[in-house]
Amino acid sequence: MSNGHDYDIANAVGQTFRQDLNVCLGDIQSLNSGSSDPSTTVAYKIWADTANNLLKIRNSANNGWLTLGDLTDANNLGLATKASPTFSGTVTSSGDIVMSGTGSLQLPTGTTAQRPTPATGDIRFNTTLTQFEGYNGSAWGEIANGVPAGSVFSFATSTVPSGYLECNGAAVSRSTYASLFSAISTTWGVGDGSSTFNLPDLRGQFVRGWDNSAGVDSGRSFASSQSDQNKSHNHSINDSGHNHTIGNWGGSFGGGSGATVFRSDSSGTNSSIIQNATTGISIQNDGGTEVRVKNYALMYVIKF
Repeated sequence: MSNGHDYDIANAVGQTFRQDLNVCLGDIQSLNSGSSDPSTTVAYKIWADTANNLLKIRNSANNGWLTLGDLTDANNLGLATKASPTFSGTVTSSGDIVMSGTGSLQLPTGTTAQRPTPATGDIRFNTTLTQFEGYNGSAWGEIANGVPAGSVFSFATSTVPSGYLECNGAAVSRSTYASLFSAISTTWGVGDGSSTFNLPDLRGQFVRGWDNSAGVDSGRSFASSQSDQNKSHNHSINDSGHNHTIGNWGGSFGGGSGATVFRSDSSGTNSSIIQNATTGISIQNDGGTEVRVKNYALMYVIKF
């Protein structure tokens, strides 16, 4: 094919006219196919670019080509009106994209390391963090979940749920768990000082509300630990009463230290003397190795 006919049939006779007409019809029939631009162009002229396997059309100003589709994939040619079309590259729309029916919109998926160069408003599914995420212009963050990063819950299961980490004091990646690091920073430990940070370690612990100037648990900083303690108190002893027996002796009797003596003084008056003695009453120890209330063991987890 000539790929260069201007579609203008000149005046001619006989064989010359027929040859010119056949070249023109050949270009029309082959969509001006060729590996280089047609030498003669007009607005809206069709060209099958065989060098790049693309179907192109001349623009209205006749100063450039617009690509209609890929000649190697006829199923997705042009506007891809077929069912379940497949696109590659970037699809740009200046208006709304309206979807109907009961189907779904499948977002791109990938690991944290596979995040693309972002633009504000980008959304994707992160397979590393098992969450939908969006880019707000400065950082990626989780979307489609109303639980903010850093929230702590007790779970009635020994398996950590998706989107959470156990509060076990572990050092975790600052980049992988960027949203959590943004929320709690190094409050619970600096990790290695550069690439990791520590989670709170709530294993075997009770959580107490931060005083925050309430005056109930004064003097404590946020995230501080507190050892067990008993409030100062007294113990009382109840003695139901007891008797001491004194012997009845005639005359005077001199006893040793700690003895009970019955004697007659110089005036002839009898009197008794009971000296100091121990009673043998004591308070016994009771309890275990810690102070605690009745409780159940659950797992504390933190949202990342």
